[in-house]
Amino acid sequence: MKNNFCCTSKDVIQAAIKSSDKNQEDFNVDPYVMIIFSRFLLNYLMKKAKLEKIEWILPFHPYVAPEHIYRGKYQDIQLTVLIPPMGASPMASIAEDLIYCGAKTIFLVCGSWGIGNNVNLLDYLIPTHGLGMDGTSIHYGRELNEEIELNKEIVKIYVEETIKRTENYHIGKNFCKEAFYQIKKSEIFELQKKGCISMENGEVNVLATICNQNNIKFGAFFYSYYNPLEGWKISYNEDRYKECVELEGEIALVTMLRIDGFC
Repeated sequence: MKNNFCCTSKDVIQAAIKSSDKNQEDFNVDPYVMIIFSRFLLNYLMKKAKLEKIEWILPFHPYVAPEHIYRGKYQDIQLTVLIPPMGASPMASIAEDLIYCGAKTIFLVCGSWGIGNNVNLLDYLIPTHGLGMDGTSIHYGRELNEEIELNKEIVKIYVEETIKRTENYHIGKNFCKEAFYQIKKSEIFELQKKGCISMENGEVNVLATICNQNNIKFGAFFYSYYNPLEGWKISYNEDRYKECVELEGEIALVTMLRIDGFC
């Protein structure tokens, strides 16, 4: 039971209310939440959904949290967007905070390391499962070698909407590994045999595990900004990067619209 834990999201919000002039409404988020890491994507979403910047729980948080959230409306969807700290551990507390504050559907929309056969820089990646050795999701009941299946409905819609817009996409599994500087080529080849097309540092396993526990819909949509087999290249300095993340945002928004029959 969550009430056995020393600190919960409810405790954090209640303490924040007591130590400020805010109330519960000030910390609420919308049912639809998009977690991103790109400023280009944020600018695109701000225009499309007329997002407004709002202070959130960072000043009152015992661990890590975004300084701001962005709230707005895209067609019939009330949408919250945020840029949190990267990594599995902070993502766990943020996921719990979001769910406590009202999130019902959470999308992770960002870049990842493209490790699949024939994955090129800035190709789109649609993960179907999360697997790997992140050290956080095991605290939520996930076995170390367990594959977490992502929401089939969301995966299906992502595929359909991506096919309409580009041929540069791949569908497969995502591997979580938190140590960016500890990736070996031999490891990549083994992951390819398991059907992995992408790798990131743990957010997918954590979000999928926590969302599944709480009956929250979760989906992930990536573009490849780095191929470990080819070496480090600064893809986000290229003009086509902006076009890539804006199309990613378009596909994510349309997918959200379709989930509950808004279009």
